[in-house]
Amino acid sequence: MITISVDDQPMVSDEIVKIMTEINPDGTHKGFSDIDAALEYAREAKPEVAWLDIEMPGMSGLELSMKIKTVSPKTNIVFVTGHERFAYQSFQLHASGFVLKPVTKEALERELQNLRNPVEEVSTGKIRVQCFGNFEVFDKEGLPLKFKRSKSKEIFVYLIDRRGALCSVGELCGIIFEDREGDRQLKKQMRVFLASLREDLAKVGSESILVNGWNAYGVDCSQIDCDYLKFLQGDSVAINSFMGEYMIQYSWSEMTLGELIMKD
Repeated sequence: MITISVDDQPMVSDEIVKIMTEINPDGTHKGFSDIDAALEYAREAKPEVAWLDIEMPGMSGLELSMKIKTVSPKTNIVFVTGHERFAYQSFQLHASGFVLKPVTKEALERELQNLRNPVEEVSTGKIRVQCFGNFEVFDKEGLPLKFKRSKSKEIFVYLIDRRGALCSVGELCGIIFEDREGDRQLKKQMRVFLASLREDLAKVGSESILVNGWNAYGVDCSQIDCDYLKFLQGDSVAINSFMGEYMIQYSWSEMTLGELIMKD
């Protein structure tokens, strides 16, 4: 799910983003205090829900809602305000809902359950890989993918960072074992981790993602839904979701992070 929150008080929109991230951790939730930036994002991302403050300088939430509907007709508009007197106006505009401040998780959940245009979560039939921020992997049902070994997960991380290019066992040893030489014992241990990774993927029907050549391994990028790869392809939603953090658990990712910042 993609949602936006617009309020001239950043702490309010930030709170909504925080709550929405708890409710829908797999979604993309962004807050704005700049109305023009919010409208431009809505034009590109077509959010399912827009949480709009009604009283804002320059342009009211009521006016903004009409502009959003022009560029994204299926966006559900939910007004957020501290005054009940605006309720009638919001319903005249066929808003999806109305939330009083201070905003609570329960209030947002109630509105999400009664949207004018219900949000349908569409499965891509692929595992989803999140590279921006913390690295996480979700199976085809949207559940976190569990790795038996942390080193197997790191191998998967690195292969995705390499965008499908085959990596030798020696190169993987240098990354996973922090520049230690890839002697016979280390390479043997590396193959144990690779076998474990294949088993982890096989449990969710995605074993074929891991590909191998002559003493080298890679991933089939066509079988994953990944924010990093979409960013490189120019996907506007992925570009807007990049907040300057990339695979923050892994120090070796800093070079790629620098490249992403240069592109952003």
